[in-house]
Amino acid sequence: MFRIADAIASITLAALLLLPLRPAAAGDSLYLTTEQYAPFNFDEGGEIRGLGADQVKEIMRRSGITYDMELLPWSRAIGLARDKPMTCVFTTAHTVDRDTQFKWVEPLLVERTLLVRAAGSGVEPADLAAATAYRTGTQTGDYTVELLQNAGFTKIDLARDLDLTLKKLLSGRVDLMAVSESFLHRLQDQDVAVEEVAVLYEQVFSVACSLQTPDAVVARMQKALTAMIADGTQSEILARYN
Repeated sequence: MFRIADAIASITLAALLLLPLRPAAAGDSLYLTTEQYAPFNFDEGGEIRGLGADQVKEIMRRSGITYDMELLPWSRAIGLARDKPMTCVFTTAHTVDRDTQFKWVEPLLVERTLLVRAAGSGVEPADLAAATAYRTGTQTGDYTVELLQNAGFTKIDLARDLDLTLKKLLSGRVDLMAVSESFLHRLQDQDVAVEEVAVLYEQVFSVACSLQTPDAVVARMQKALTAMIADGTQSEILARYN
């Protein structure tokens, strides 16, 4: 099983700290893609914000790399980052299947992925194994599809986005929904009647860059993130979004 410790241990911290920060060359401009998925990333008055987006902007500021950032449907956002040079996608779950498809800058966040139900629905699986008998919703191309399949779920209902999946959950068209813990907190803050049923997985969320992105660019980004974690900047950003 892919472990959080393996992902973080893969970073050679001593080597990264020896890499100098230099001004970005013209060819270093990155295309950064993400999705509308609060509180990770979302549009607010024409500005992309969120606990992932704010970190990535600070990474780019510290590393001196020029960039463009765009909100896209998730399947397109991650597809571009998989295939296009000098392109990265965030906030991306570092899963087993994705591990060799990208170069990674991490961790932006370590958190749980949960199964939730509509409050009062009566859906009460005794454990994760029992939950596999229920219709479970998520969005096409989301990391939770892989997690559900690996956990033995076969009744997986795919929708184009999480908002549609949420509507299905609240209307009883699906029994359970797979979401990040941060997403659940956001729903509860908005008084959406959902509640936790079980823990599906504990997950590292990262910046995933195409394999054609130069190692030196990825290393500069990682150095910036490592420094942000060390000086408390990452914790301050996460605290903004509860």
